[in-house]
Amino acid sequence: REFSESVYRCLPPAHWQPGEADLKGRTDLRDICICSVDPPGCKDIDDAVSCEPLPNGNFRVGVHIADVTHFVHPDTAIDREAAERCTTVYLVERRTDMLPGLLTTDICSLRGKVERLTFTVLWEMTPEAEVV
Repeated sequence: REFSESVYRCLPPAHWQPGEADLKGRTDLRDICICSVDPPGCKDIDDAVSCEPLPNGNFRVGVHIADVTHFVHPDTAIDREAAERCTTVYLVERRTDMLPGLLTTDICSLRGKVERLTFTVLWEMTPEAEVV
């Protein structure tokens, strides 16, 4: 089913890029190699991981999830619609999205060499996979 006009009015412009205000209070991870765990051909790339060697021989491991909450604010038309839909449903030849494609396949999609906002968890692990 299509999204209502009130949902579309909640969306940022199609050419949106993170600005200084969007980045405030966030850790800049643009210099590390982050890889998607979504399958090839996936259009809504929203899960990624990273692993970096540290000088002490351990590793910094990261899990990165696309931050749609930056655009979906409480009690807005898009929030209420997403709550009603609950999740994206994938069928053999079609899908029913929880959020409009502008967010899921573009502005929040973690594509290579494109700046995006994420929720990230970083931790340090030993070579034996023990969390420090």
